[in-house]
Amino acid sequence: MKRGTLIALGAFAVLLVLVLATRERQVSVGVRKLELSKLDKSQVTALELTGARNATLRKEGEGWTVVDPGKPDTKYAADERLVTAVIEALGEVKNPDFVTDRAERLAEYELDDAKGLKLKVSQGGSPAVELVLGKGARNGGVYLRKAGGNDVFAHRGRLDWTVRKELKDWRRRQLVTLEAEKISQLILRSKEGESLTLKKSGTASGEWSLAEGTQAPAGFRFSSQAAEQFAQQLANLTAQDFLEGEAAADTATGLGEAHDSVEAQLEDGKKVVVHLGRQPEAKEGSATVAARVEGDAQVYQLPQYTAAQLRKRLVDFRDMGLLGFEPLKVTKLKVQAGGKTAVVVKEGASWKLTEPAKLPDGFEFDPSQVDTQLAWLRSLRGNRLIEGQVTDTQAGIASLAALVEVTVDGGAVQTLRLGKEAPGAANGGKELYARTTLDTLTYAVGEGVRNRLAQGPELFKRHPQPSFAGGGQLQGLESLPPDVRRQLEAQLRANTGHP
Repeated sequence: MKRGTLIALGAFAVLLVLVLATRERQVSVGVRKLELSKLDKSQVTALELTGARNATLRKEGEGWTVVDPGKPDTKYAADERLVTAVIEALGEVKNPDFVTDRAERLAEYELDDAKGLKLKVSQGGSPAVELVLGKGARNGGVYLRKAGGNDVFAHRGRLDWTVRKELKDWRRRQLVTLEAEKISQLILRSKEGESLTLKKSGTASGEWSLAEGTQAPAGFRFSSQAAEQFAQQLANLTAQDFLEGEAAADTATGLGEAHDSVEAQLEDGKKVVVHLGRQPEAKEGSATVAARVEGDAQVYQLPQYTAAQLRKRLVDFRDMGLLGFEPLKVTKLKVQAGGKTAVVVKEGASWKLTEPAKLPDGFEFDPSQVDTQLAWLRSLRGNRLIEGQVTDTQAGIASLAALVEVTVDGGAVQTLRLGKEAPGAANGGKELYARTTLDTLTYAVGEGVRNRLAQGPELFKRHPQPSFAGGGQLQGLESLPPDVRRQLEAQLRANTGHP
């Protein structure tokens, strides 16, 4: 190649590098852009919606309120999370697609004064952000323009659905503001005048117990876990809707007569009291229950199911667990059902299957399955408590449909016995009588418990590794995209040690 040609090519290469290094990623000359004032969440003081929706949200102290601009004297507590969502969505409005600047087309995109949704976000002394939102854009998102301008843009983001709400949708639906961990005492009062007090210990475990002097039925075992769940439900109590006017009157809700209530006392001495209104008739189906928080004039509507979870009585805190051991302290486990018996014994830090002495050909014992079965046994709960006296003969305990014996370090043995079928099972199911050494009561459990125990030694058998089809592919994944299938197969091989 001639020297002049080489010099020309070199000069061209240098120029090309300079052009690529200095050019803008996108040509911006002549392109319409939507430029908004920078938003600072900490400085936002108000959101004003007018036009297609009407609501004004203002920051007052540490919280937010929402009002109807036509009724500024009636304020409601607003959900701060919804305000935050709007601010975050505004931050996502970057470089929307320009559509048109013709003023006569604003009505077509519902961005005119008649149909547009006007949004003004005030932020202290900084410039406000003002937009008008129209109808949904053709390819998703929404058409919008800057207030006072005619340039129409298409924004594919979540801004529209974060602001297009009715006034009541901005309101805070959480009835109480408290942390379940900071509740130290719960007092449940029934409309019949009964009172139940639950106390939480000040220890790290935070165990719940019945207040001293509480009269409980013979053999009653209290469930700290049920009390903790109750505290969590109360702390997360959320309304379905709100009642106003005559519908919120005490005579309409039942809050003016004897009613159920729940009082939570906090570690700092404060208390929160929730009052529950009249229980709807069963035929009313999806009807709601009125509720009011002491010190708050608002009347809320709770789903019947939610209200029922708060109308607890002493019997609802009964521990229905059938076995209560610490898995790490178990030294021996015996399972007997369906003519099969299996016994596993801990030797040192490992488990050994000692019965049956002769195992089927190909049987491989898996010590990890012992831990699995112990966890399942510890989680067993009675479906219901059998009322009245039930003799061993009536329950079929002597003949035994199934037996579980758990030996704990130190020699203590816990036993679960299953007997005959127990009448009265709900929904056409089948239940068996059950007795445990934890108390002297009789329970009913689903027959599935016996069926599982009837596997005997199979409970502790090693399960086969996932089977791979020819070519190293896992069966059942053929319909997945090739790259996804390869990743899943590689992960499964890594977890199972399969080559």
